[in-house]
Amino acid sequence: MPTTAADEAQIRTLIDEWRAALAARDLDRLMTHYAPDVLFFDAVPPYQQKGAAAYRKTWENMFSFLPPGVESEMQEVSIHVSGDLAVMHCLNRLVHAGTKREATCGWVRVTVTYERQGGAWKVVHEHISVPFDPHSGKAALIHAL
Repeated sequence: MPTTAADEAQIRTLIDEWRAALAARDLDRLMTHYAPDVLFFDAVPPYQQKGAAAYRKTWENMFSFLPPGVESEMQEVSIHVSGDLAVMHCLNRLVHAGTKREATCGWVRVTVTYERQGGAWKVVHEHISVPFDPHSGKAALIHAL
């Protein structure tokens, strides 16, 4: 079994590959990282999806709202590995590649759970969220770090 440091390096490589696939709008490559039964909680409707086909459809729909040159910008990436499970959390935003201006609502919180399946890490759970003001019920967007 690989060491925790080796596993963390593998997860970081997967994150970089995911970001490159997103920038290339290569859904087939993007989907290689997901388990068939992935559970996905999003900050936008329908809020919850189960299965890789539903996850793929979410990105197919999202691409129509994104600029051609979109990138994923991440901050505060933290990875924890224990045996065949790993959890990554970070702040993420989608930006225009050339200008680095926001392409969507701004920063969101992301938690991704990976499971080693057949010797490869696969995403089994992904959760995207935006904090909210409990008094007004409105989103409390994260603007800058």
